[in-house]
Amino acid sequence: MNRLLVIFLTLLVSSVFAHTNEHASLGEQASSIKASGKVFHESVSIIRKMHPEFLRHKRDKTLRQGVRTDEYSLKGCVSCHANKDKTNNQYHSVDKKGQFCSDCHEQVSVSLDCFSCHRTTPKEDSL
Repeated sequence: MNRLLVIFLTLLVSSVFAHTNEHASLGEQASSIKASGKVFHESVSIIRKMHPEFLRHKRDKTLRQGVRTDEYSLKGCVSCHANKDKTNNQYHSVDKKGQFCSDCHEQVSVSLDCFSCHRTTPKEDSL
């Protein structure tokens, strides 16, 4: 019974932190889209749950079949969720502490290895 209580409290506390940090580092373009009322993703909960599968599917289609689309591309994720440093106008890396990808992965204790190969900041001409 105590174990169940500990598990319940852990889930409750982690969900509270997840909601308090939900908009802390959403990214400038993503924040702008959200503020405009547009719906970019079919469902935030689906993206949160399924993004590894979407990216894996995208990777497999790109590498094995040469299919390149913008839907579920890691490049698109980085372009939308990156934040600029206000002092030097340079992008923060999305995998650095306090940034979108890093914060979410840290909260769920999942390693973030996409960026050992991929860019962590958008190219200026891709925006």
